Amino acid sequence: MSDIPNQDTTWIKVQQKTFTRWCNTFLTQRNLEVKDLRTDLKDGLLLINLLEVISDQTIKHNKKPRMNVQMLENLTFALAFLSQQGIQLVSIDSAVIFDGNLKLILGLIWTIILRYQLQIEQSRSAKQDLLDWIRSKIPEYNINNFTRDWQSGKALCALAEAVLPGQMNLPADFTNNPLRDAQLGMFKAKENMNIPMILDPEDMVQNPEELSMMTYLSYFRDFLDEESRRRDQELLERTPYPPNCRAYGRGLEPGNEAGNETDFTIEAINRFGRRCPTGGAPWEIGVNGPNSLVPHDVIDNGNGTYQVRYTPRDDGNHLINVGFQGQPIKGSPFNVNILASKADPVQSKCYGPGLEGGEAHKPAHFTIEAHNKAGVRLVRGGHPFAVRVLNPYGEPSPVDMLDNNDGTYSVTYHPTDFGEHVVEVTLNKAHVDKSAYRVPIDENQDLASPSRSYAEGPGLEPGNKNTKPAEFTIYAVAPNGTPKKTGGDLFDVHVEDPNGSLIQPDIKDNKDGTYTVKYQPTIPGNYNVDVVLRNKSKPLFYDHVKNSPVQVAIQPGTDASKCTAHGPGIEPGLKDTDNAEFFIQARDSLGNPVKEGGDNFNVAIKGPHGPVEAQVEDLGDGRYKVQYKPKEPGPHVINVDLEGTLIKDAPFHVDIKAGGWAKNTTIEDLKFLVRIRDRHNKPMQIGGEQVDVKITGPKGNVPVQVQDFNNGTYQASYNLQGPGQYTIPVTLKTIEVRNSPLTQTLS
Repeated sequence: MSDIPNQDTTWIKVQQKTFTRWCNTFLTQRNLEVKDLRTDLKDGLLLINLLEVISDQTIKHNKKPRMNVQMLENLTFALAFLSQQGIQLVSIDSAVIFDGNLKLILGLIWTIILRYQLQIEQSRSAKQDLLDWIRSKIPEYNINNFTRDWQSGKALCALAEAVLPGQMNLPADFTNNPLRDAQLGMFKAKENMNIPMILDPEDMVQNPEELSMMTYLSYFRDFLDEESRRRDQELLERTPYPPNCRAYGRGLEPGNEAGNETDFTIEAINRFGRRCPTGGAPWEIGVNGPNSLVPHDVIDNGNGTYQVRYTPRDDGNHLINVGFQGQPIKGSPFNVNILASKADPVQSKCYGPGLEGGEAHKPAHFTIEAHNKAGVRLVRGGHPFAVRVLNPYGEPSPVDMLDNNDGTYSVTYHPTDFGEHVVEVTLNKAHVDKSAYRVPIDENQDLASPSRSYAEGPGLEPGNKNTKPAEFTIYAVAPNGTPKKTGGDLFDVHVEDPNGSLIQPDIKDNKDGTYTVKYQPTIPGNYNVDVVLRNKSKPLFYDHVKNSPVQVAIQPGTDASKCTAHGPGIEPGLKDTDNAEFFIQARDSLGNPVKEGGDNFNVAIKGPHGPVEAQVEDLGDGRYKVQYKPKEPGPHVINVDLEGTLIKDAPFHVDIKAGGWAKNTTIEDLKFLVRIRDRHNKPMQIGGEQVDVKITGPKGNVPVQVQDFNNGTYQASYNLQGPGQYTIPVTLKTIEVRNSPLTQTLS
């Protein structure tokens, strides 16, 4: 049955609603809720939970009351707790609450509100204190009560703005509608200040109930008090208390190595023994090595922890000081023994172009980077790394390794062959990083490629003779197929004659990417010509050029020692007035006549007082016609050679005799015969006739002798006296004979 008069229950309803909501603002922390104060406190569980939350204490009770006696017992526990807290209760016992006496229950809740919300025991004092505080905040509203002075809604907005400025723009935001203005103030307080709406705006405007209003408005004062306490608490929460602070981590423990970065953590603990929720503390840190201060970095994690990093340079004891505002933290200073650093093969790194590819005869470089087991790079040298490089034939290549004394090692190896090379990097016989590396080495683009270079020329073609040097050209070609324009490549040529004997060739570097090769065949037959390109680093190793070896058929050639000469020009009986000639017969090394021309025979003739010119005509059939004209009588030496080698039987010695020279020959002791015939034109056989011969010339008469042979013939003899015309009359018995006179001209 109801204990509330029916005539005036409005304030009861407002108060019941407000107090219920006030209770639920705390009970919600335990996922509990009061729906009806009249009935829901009956078993004592909600009341005990409310008191535990607002007092932060624990009350002994029956957690699962089923019988009335258990419920009453729980209520007794709750009321006893309030009594222990110094709260005096009038007319309230467990039976009142169990029976649902709403008026007394509301009185109980108000008593609890006074103590824990308004933090005072007397209603009159609580009312005045709260009223004075409100008037200090909004004096312009002249607040004198907790009922009608709040019905416009404006005072509430003003109070919210005074406690937390910037929420509203007053008075511009006022609507002059009491309900809307009350709603504005309550919504802003809830949104920005987290003040629960335990009171409805309608109740404030239409039916303001004093205790409900006091309960609600006390939240605004609590907000400021709480803000001040919160700021003080936050400051204390954020401020490290050195005796409580601690440092820990591997940077403060044994096992750290010199040259390796290490770290430790500072945990900022406040005076309440809790970790500071934020960062920003100016720690005083010093890392003192055996020889000097060690630089360090502090990383503020923003959550009350700080990571301190340092890299010890030297091994030995390090003294680490950590303090705050001149006071050391717990355990400071710390003694840390630093060990000499060691590299780890698994964590150490290798990198660089020498592990990716390269060219033969060009140095290949890469770097080894020492890391310890934690993967931290070391900054000191002295680690026993070893490098082995195997060429495509499994043979080791030269390797140079330089310790840079900073934890890195510069490695250079010298590939001399193209093809896959295996690079092994080990530390204490354990492979490092991704070792062994398989590195493709290409042909050197600056050097000739044996597979692309070639040789060509007449010395590698048919038609060569064993008596003349054979010549050909080597053409150096780069691996990309481009002809080289520079020399310096190690081309070599092997020439083997038909008997297997080696012939030494002459190789000339033309410095333009070509090489002229000459060799002298010695005997006819098939010659093996092998052109190779030697390895620059290992000359004993070589590769054939692309068209090598070549078999060259050498034909028998003209052999000077077998060649012969014949003809009158080298035989006795020649006169210096004769045109002399002889013939050279070209013969091969077997003595057989050569059937074609083209040999360069040379003929040199030396007379008694100087050389005699000779002309050599190639008849094209292996014979050569030689003509010369002697200038004087006497011994002549005739040399016949083929490219400096005398032919068989040369030199030839010829004794030239003097010959008649027409220009120097005179006509002397001229004679003519006169035959006498009789009248019948028959030759007479007896002499005795009178025959006269007279000669008249430019200088007068010329003496003439006439001899009678007594057989009918007479001979006239005379000598002309010099150039000119002569008249010779012949008479028989003073009568000129037929054809007389004769005329003769001497030039």
